[in-house]
Amino acid sequence: MRHGFRAAACVAAAAVALCAGGAQAAAGAPGCNPDGNQQEMNECAARDFRAADAELNIRYGEVMKTLSSQMRVALRNEQRAWLKGRDPACKRAAKASEGGSIWPMVFSACLETSTRKRTAELDRWKGREQ
Repeated sequence: MRHGFRAAACVAAAAVALCAGGAQAAAGAPGCNPDGNQQEMNECAARDFRAADAELNIRYGEVMKTLSSQMRVALRNEQRAWLKGRDPACKRAAKASEGGSIWPMVFSACLETSTRKRTAELDRWKGREQ
């Protein structure tokens, strides 16, 4: 009986959260509009970065499947090093706009560019044996 009550409470909490999210969207939460205000342009840049990141993750998985176990370790190490440096490099690149409303767009655009470049670089790993 107690378990059923807990489950019902969880379902109710989830429903409230969904309704609150819907209300926020209906209240004019910003979406992507490349010709809109800064907040809308920031959202476009964030969306573009998320798309680039998803593409990178797919390519990384595809390339890993083609590698010997030794080369998978090498690629994993290289990828971790690249990831460790990407965000700090983009923070430096966006330093001039720090504190301004354009900063998220500049930072996200840098992340997207870096991520797309890295995605292209992964192709050189395909099928490597040594």
